[in-house]
Amino acid sequence: MRCQQEWLRLYRRVRSRTRREDADDHLQNALVNYFERPEGSVQHQEAYITRSAINSSLNAIRREQQGYVQAAEGFETLLETADPAPSQEDIYASGQKLAHFRAGCQRLPNRTRQIFLMNRVEKMKYSHIAKSLEISESSVEKHIAKALAFLSTWMDR
Repeated sequence: MRCQQEWLRLYRRVRSRTRREDADDHLQNALVNYFERPEGSVQHQEAYITRSAINSSLNAIRREQQGYVQAAEGFETLLETADPAPSQEDIYASGQKLAHFRAGCQRLPNRTRQIFLMNRVEKMKYSHIAKSLEISESSVEKHIAKALAFLSTWMDR
């Protein structure tokens, strides 16, 4: 029972950090790696196992992003050249999302929208926005926070 609880605790930790369905596979690999090490070579077993599982997951993500495919039955790893151009569906979905975002920006109060766009589009610092609009930095922060809160909710619709 104790082993199951430990496994579940480690699994939850790895799963929460990697947000991947295959967290248990990476955790199992990390445990195998731990048990293959010479006894006493690892001082903090739990930290070692957790970090190994997370690193294994990150390596899997990198391989997926680079288009590596592992052939079955032990064949060499092949490199699949992925098309760097987005698909038509992705282009359409991005356009729809951008239109939805713009509609949300239009619903912001004028001053809040102006400050938000100065910061996010024109890349102006809060202090520069405050000086140019003759308001306090605190006001700029509040407008940005208001815009982000609204747009976050708006985009989830």
